[in-house]
Amino acid sequence: MVWQFDRVAYDGGAWWQVLTAQWVHFGWMHAAVNLVGAGVLMLAFRGLVQGQVQWAALLGGYVGVAVVLVLDTSCAYYAGASGALHGLLAGSALGLLLGVPQHLAASRARSRSVGVLLLIGLAVKLAQQRWNGDPSERGWLGIATYFPAHEAGAVGGLLSVLLVHTFLRGRLAQPGSR
Repeated sequence: MVWQFDRVAYDGGAWWQVLTAQWVHFGWMHAAVNLVGAGVLMLAFRGLVQGQVQWAALLGGYVGVAVVLVLDTSCAYYAGASGALHGLLAGSALGLLLGVPQHLAASRARSRSVGVLLLIGLAVKLAQQRWNGDPSERGWLGIATYFPAHEAGAVGGLLSVLLVHTFLRGRLAQPGSR
């Protein structure tokens, strides 16, 4: 049973690959880089962005990548979590922009500025990848990078955080809520 996304196998009925591809990697270094990236992002936003917002961003990134894998018939194979991590970064940056925990209210303007700068930086990175592609055929880890996953992950992270923010704001506005 193949767990990474393989278009031929997927088209032949291996539907689960859309769900499992982001959990497997093309080697230990690939896995280590994704694990370190996840840890750095979770720690960087800890205490600044609500945990449920971070998890929503990561899940949104995961779903965004799954959708692009299904829709982009030119994608022959995929594995790894970089797309979902782009969702975590984008969604957490948006979380900074939309609301800072009350105990950090004094630094709200600074947090919002950081959120804007992170989103601009991510947009520049994604645009550069879109226009210039990978400078080598095999990427910096020795594997080709599927850049649409980064874009789809970022969009998924942003959309999921917007949904969570809208839901939480609506809940807090209801009579009888805190």
